[in-house]
Formats: sequence, C-alpha cells, structure tokens
Amino acid sequence: MAQSSPNFDNIQGDIWPGLSKKYEQFFFFQITSPDAFKPNLKRLLAHKKITTSNDAINNRKMIAKHKQEKPGVLQEIAAVNIAFTFKGMQKMYPEDGFKDDPYRKGMEGDMVNEGRDKIQEWDDAFKASNGGIDGVFFVCGTEKKVKETTAELAKHYFNEARGIKHVITLDGRERDGENYKHEHFGYLDAISQPRLTGFDEECKKGDGNYQFMCRPGRIIVGHDGEMGNEPKLMHGDWAKDGSYLVIRKYEQFVPEFNNYLKAESQKLHLTPDQLGARMMGRWKSGCPVELHPDQDNPALARMNEFNYNSESGSNCPFAAHMRKVKPRIDNRDRDMNDIMRRGIPYGPEVGPDEASETKLDRGLIFTCYQSSISNGFQEIQRQWINKNTFPDGKEDYIGDQNPGQDCIVGQLVGRPRNDRDKVLTTAICNGKGEHTSTSYTPFIQSHGGDYFFSPSISLLQAMTKADF
Repeated sequence: MAQSSPNFDNIQGDIWPGLSKKYEQFFFFQITSPDAFKPNLKRLLAHKKITTSNDAINNRKMIAKHKQEKPGVLQEIAAVNIAFTFKGMQKMYPEDGFKDDPYRKGMEGDMVNEGRDKIQEWDDAFKASNGGIDGVFFVCGTEKKVKETTAELAKHYFNEARGIKHVITLDGRERDGENYKHEHFGYLDAISQPRLTGFDEECKKGDGNYQFMCRPGRIIVGHDGEMGNEPKLMHGDWAKDGSYLVIRKYEQFVPEFNNYLKAESQKLHLTPDQLGARMMGRWKSGCPVELHPDQDNPALARMNEFNYNSESGSNCPFAAHMRKVKPRIDNRDRDMNDIMRRGIPYGPEVGPDEASETKLDRGLIFTCYQSSISNGFQEIQRQWINKNTFPDGKEDYIGDQNPGQDCIVGQLVGRPRNDRDKVLTTAICNGKGEHTSTSYTPFIQSHGGDYFFSPSISLLQAMTKADF
C-alpha cells in the first residue's frame, strides 16, 4: 500500500502525537438513547471539542513557547478525545465491518473468559453483568483545566438528557519531583515508543535514540502496514485514521515488590537495585540493564539503540518486563506487534504506614493504541507476558529452564492445579554468574477495563447521521 500524506485534522490527537497529560480524567459512559446522543455528538464536533493531531501539535508548540516566556509558570491546558466499545459502536453506527475479534468480544470476554483475569477482582463498573461500558471521553492536561473541562462536558454534552448515563470516572496523575514520568515501582516509563514512518522524523544511528521505523498502519487503520497490507484483513475506508484503544486499570503492590527485592536479592547475591533492574529490564533511571548489568548509568536513561543477546539472559533475563513486551531481536516481525502506549499513574504515593503491605489503591491506568488488538495488546499479554516459554528455544542458554512469566505484569493461571502454578517463576542469573530461578506472587492485579475504537473525525461526523 502506497503511503499517502497523513491528514492531521482527521486523526484524534492522543493516537498521534499524543496529548500532554500531567493529569487525566477518563469519563466512562453508557448510551441510553442513540437518537438523543447523535445530535449532541454533532454539536460537540461543531464546537471543535475533540482534539485532533494538528491541535495536539499546536498545543505542544504553545507549551514550549510558554516555558520560554514564563519559566516556572504552568500553562493551563486541556485536550479531549473520545472512543467507543463495540457495543457502543453498534448503538451509534450500523457499519459492522470491524475485523478485530478481541474488540468485538470486549475485554471481559477476552481477558476473563479466555484469559487470566479474575472477574471478582474487576471494578463493578466494567462488568458486563452491570451493563458494561459503551464509550469513554478522556481529558488530558493540567489538573485545574482538566477538571473544569470534564465538568463542562458532563453538564452540557454527556448527561441523561443527552442520552448518556455516567458509569465511572478514573483519575490519573503524573508523579511529582524526581518521580516525574516514573511509574509507582519507580522506573522511568514510556521510553521506547514506535516512531511512525511519514509521521515522525527518522532517528540517525549513533545518537542513542535510533530504532526501526514502524509502518503507521500498525497503529492507525487505513495506512501502510495495516494487517500486512492484506486486503481481506484490512478495514474499509470508513475506518481510516481510527485506532483501537485498550484501557486497563492495574493496581501495583509497591511495598510487596520492594520487600521482595530486599529479601530475594540476598539469596541471589545481588543488591535490591540490581535485582529490580533485572526484573524490569531497565534501571530506575531508564538505563538498559543489558548494557549495564551491575550499575546504573543515568546518562543512558533513554537509550534505545541496543539489542539483546539472543543466546544469553545473563545481563537481562529473557522474562524481564521490557524484554518480554519488546523482545527486539527475538521478534521475527519487527513492527507487527507494536503498540503506542499512553498510560498514566493513578493513586497516592506510598505512605509511612505501608512499609509491609499495600493499604491504598495505586497503580497504572494502562492505555495503548494499535490497528489490531489481536496483533498488539492481546498477543503481548497472552503469548509473551503470561507464557513461560516465551521467547521460545532459550532453554540451552539458561540452564535447561523456561524463561518464565513476565516479572512485573505476569499473571497466575486462572485455576492453579499444583503448587508451581500458584507462583510466577523467572529464570535469572545470580550475582555469581550461576543460572537459577526466582519465584514470587504477582505484583499487579487487573481491575478491568475495556477495548475501544477511537474514530476519525470524519467517522464521528458520519456517526451523527447514521440510522439503522
């Protein structure tokens, strides 16, 4: 497929280039009356309330200019995007041409019924038995402006008189100070994002940021690379410039994670920081443990220009989180499984009364975009993260063991049949250079979410006219 110039006025801005988000509110809703909501959606578009890629680019320029002119003074800003579950799209638009099977099932059907999530651990709002979710609008920016914008939209556009029932609101907030851009376990997040051909500038080799360019159709529908450019697998023109969005709430058990590192590192002849770096795949600064296995090097915090040794897990275990979800040399198709991550932390910092166990809910509102949930999030979660044999064929390099499940976000099997299924196990090289393994209970818990489609502006406009 020949790549045409992208229409930045037709793509929602969080897909690309991403919305600025010091603070974010997710407003999940059900559509009680499509006939009442369609004219309201039309009004929402006419008032230009949905932030496009062009808007996001201009916002970035405005923020950069403000920082130069008024250093230390916060630029108040808010941006809005919207997305719909398959159930919500069925209510709003008669087109039934969605090709992605997980999207059609929804997250509960995919991650609970066929995956390792436990429905009793999900927030009630996301359960199908309570009606589930039809859509979400989310507002990103600075806290004051975000809350004002969310309140305005809820009052004038998303209310019962307009055919909308509010289900739940989730709040995400970037951490402050030295923890800025770090998730709650303490590691720098969102370092290695796909760079899209025709959208992003290509990196030059040697600057540390170089990586293979991703065909834009792996993230955005209707562009080069979508489903390998196989016509029978691709969406129709109506879906162009849209993207599938996964929203998933992960609670993180931070005190338990830190206590595990302290206790287990002694057994493995490592320091807690060394063990944590091996489990994550990067040091807390972001420096790759593959390049610096023994000591952090903050100067390489955002280093992307490296590869793993496909015949060794000595520096970075094969089951380290960063290696599991982006295996680099061990992934045969370099961009098929790429996702664009846009997550944000939620919840308070760990308090002084939480030295031994978690008492308050905190974690990550994980979000990501892709043109195929099957190839993106689902493949990564099921076949990479939770599969103890991935990457395949590594037993000879790690003492005749399997690599193990993802160290950070791995999940137990739904119905453990024996003791080994009641823990996660990871092959690791200890501080003496010996192949061994370590076991632990999961450090995260899924509280649910759903699969959405983020339509283009033109599809949103078509939705306002659609009739069954």
